[in-house]
Amino acid sequence: MRTTGSVLATVIADTDEGYVFCMPSALADDAAKDHFAEVARLFAVAHNARALVMVVEAWAKLPDANGHLDTDTPPSQSPDRKEVVVMIMADHSRNATSMLPILRDPHGVFTGFGDPGPLVFGKSAGRFSNLMPQNKPSAKEAAGAKAALLKLGMTVVNRGFDPGMN
Repeated sequence: MRTTGSVLATVIADTDEGYVFCMPSALADDAAKDHFAEVARLFAVAHNARALVMVVEAWAKLPDANGHLDTDTPPSQSPDRKEVVVMIMADHSRNATSMLPILRDPHGVFTGFGDPGPLVFGKSAGRFSNLMPQNKPSAKEAAGAKAALLKLGMTVVNRGFDPGMN
């Protein structure tokens, strides 16, 4: 956020080989977002992930002061939408979601994050829910997921990690 003012969608898997990252080149439309969600599911199985975190920038609508939430208007079209970074965390038995409000100055420059509030555990819905399998995948399932990722043109590339970019 500090360098570009935005967050690239990223999936981070905790694996026996360490942390493995998956980042799409773009999420231009609903089909690309659906594809990325399916890739994330395959990615978790292929790398035998113990846990997974998906980080995406999104628009969110929150309940008003009375607790009412307008579910008829999509967040992207709502005049009172909030810009957030959503972190969806999951392991084989549970998931949690956190939304970090993005704070910007009057010129639109990122200045920091607001209070995310409490971490919310429980069931989630939507294209980015249920990213982790409920049970540890078999070796055959992991091999099948790796083959499916290769067929999609995805390979693991170690580009190093530069903490200064965060």
